[in-house]
Amino acid sequence: MSDLELIRPPPTVTYWAISLFSSRTFWWNAANGLSSILSLAEVNVLIPARFVSLQLAVVALVNLYLRTVTVRPAAFIAMGTTQPVTVTKVGPPDPPTVTD
Repeated sequence: MSDLELIRPPPTVTYWAISLFSSRTFWWNAANGLSSILSLAEVNVLIPARFVSLQLAVVALVNLYLRTVTVRPAAFIAMGTTQPVTVTKVGPPDPPTVTD
């Protein structure tokens, strides 16, 4: 790697972020956080302990699904507005230095 490559900042891409409060992922995780709080020992009568592992599995699967369909960044801005966000461009990995 040359000295110029070390000094040059990585290339960036500008995306338009949506409001965090418009994000399906945000609301799903907020609802999950609420259900987790409700499953504490003090309020365990609402979600019996035998369902906690099932709840965690469903949350994991829905989060995986939401991450595949959610491609826009989210920001703390008013609902219905967008904001430009600069993101570091991710390229392919460097080729291996040793070959067989």
